[in-house]
Amino acid sequence: MSLQIPESVRSAFERTAHPYFMWEGIQSVPLGLDDILSSQVMDSLHKAAVMLANRSPVYMTGCGTSYFSAIAATHVFHAIPHYPAYACNAFEFYAYPPPGLQDSAVIGISHTGGTPAVIQSVELARSQGAFTLGFTDVVGSALARTASHVVSSSLGVEPALPKTRSYVAALLRGYLLALELSRLRKIDVSQYEPFLQRSPQISRNLLDSVEGQVKEIAQNQVVPRRIVVAGGGPQLATALEASLKLTEAALVISVAWELEEAVHGTWASTQPEDLVIILAIKGPGFAKCQRLAAGMHMISAKVWVITNHEGEIPDADFITRLPSDIPEFFMPLFAILPLYQYTYFLALAQGVHPDNMRLADPRYLQARMLMRDTIK
Repeated sequence: MSLQIPESVRSAFERTAHPYFMWEGIQSVPLGLDDILSSQVMDSLHKAAVMLANRSPVYMTGCGTSYFSAIAATHVFHAIPHYPAYACNAFEFYAYPPPGLQDSAVIGISHTGGTPAVIQSVELARSQGAFTLGFTDVVGSALARTASHVVSSSLGVEPALPKTRSYVAALLRGYLLALELSRLRKIDVSQYEPFLQRSPQISRNLLDSVEGQVKEIAQNQVVPRRIVVAGGGPQLATALEASLKLTEAALVISVAWELEEAVHGTWASTQPEDLVIILAIKGPGFAKCQRLAAGMHMISAKVWVITNHEGEIPDADFITRLPSDIPEFFMPLFAILPLYQYTYFLALAQGVHPDNMRLADPRYLQARMLMRDTIK
């Protein structure tokens, strides 16, 4: 069986060795953040905040990586401007919409601007009188044409199918929009703004500082039977995104656990051949993360703790340190970066092409063409 490779995914086949496009996407994260901080994008975010200011609640919709960015962003809306915000899978939103959309704001997030469920969600919300906002990286896309207002970037579509740069760019848009809303409410954001303004340099420093350790974990260990990524609060989004990337790019069995669910029955299927990655960020869930690490260590699973805590974590086989001074609700912007690197190096260690999600196999290409569509 052979199929014509669609133009939309052809770039994912161009590279045949390191550096693949996924690696370039990871390395371009600081550039992507810098692009969002440009005066043009910041002006667009300010205009969006003014139009959104008298709407409540805020619904953020997307699919996959875009949906996960929405989950993380809602925590900042709650914590700083005190806005009620909800993350919704875009299909669930338009198929089973909440009531009262006429008073709300709906933010559709789509890297390509052509995800049908996101477009349908925005069309539904706009038809009912909601203010609609689009986050996309493609100027002139269907989302840009459909939403009342759009906040675009200038970097365009990532060539690799597993997206990385676009995730942190969507996160930063959400965080900056929350700060703009805070200013409109006369809330002082001076203690938060420097972390976002410095995010390109923070991300560059982190990528460089952890690369060696992460590469060693990926290449010097037996490939796990299963990889679990556990996180709570804002880091649930990180766990979901990391698990998706491990599945897409490294083709391993991976699941994400919400922290409280992790210490219930979810853990019972864990075996010594598993790797459990725990996002132990300082905050309400940190002590629970420590107990999860101890429990997983007790049943001989490998435990990798990614943390901004400066103390020792005795039950961890590996510890990756994140900057210790960043507020918990901004940490998804940075905590995902070692996991992107790990996914990439794990793919290389197995001889897996990280860019194309197995689409070189005609069966998988045909399946994707059957299951997925897009709007130009």
